[in-house]
Amino acid sequence: MISFQFNITKQLITLTIVAGLLCVVSCRSSAQHATTTAQAAEPWFMFQKTPCFGTCPSYEALLHTDGTVRFVGHQYVPVTDTLTFQLTENELKALQTDLAELNYKTLQNYYKTDWSDMPATHLYFYEAGKEVKHIKHEEGGPEKLIQFNEKMHQLIWKYVATPAR
Repeated sequence: MISFQFNITKQLITLTIVAGLLCVVSCRSSAQHATTTAQAAEPWFMFQKTPCFGTCPSYEALLHTDGTVRFVGHQYVPVTDTLTFQLTENELKALQTDLAELNYKTLQNYYKTDWSDMPATHLYFYEAGKEVKHIKHEEGGPEKLIQFNEKMHQLIWKYVATPAR
């Protein structure tokens, strides 16, 4: 009888150890998957429009390296909520080209206006998930910056004006 109880105890201990090891391996695998997913979606670029005294759209759009975009609408936008959408591969490639041509590191940090009610466009650039440059654009500046801002607004608006439900 003692031998039988000893065998059951031994088997229960063995099962407990095996179950514990399986839990550890499973948790480690999940953590590695979460880390891989997070690394694939690092912040890459944020485009933000600030309000004015009128009906200027106010929002921010955070673009990730994998082409996902998190849009947060504030006011005078079709959606005053948080949306997430995915750029197409062609849109992502075109945006990468546009950013390279913008050569943002050579641009000034601030393009100011003399008007007090003008909205601003903020451009935040990230490398390896960390902010490396912030440009506040109110008025003026190089034509390539003005065109880039308009192109970004139109790209974001394409998804926000008719969001998929």
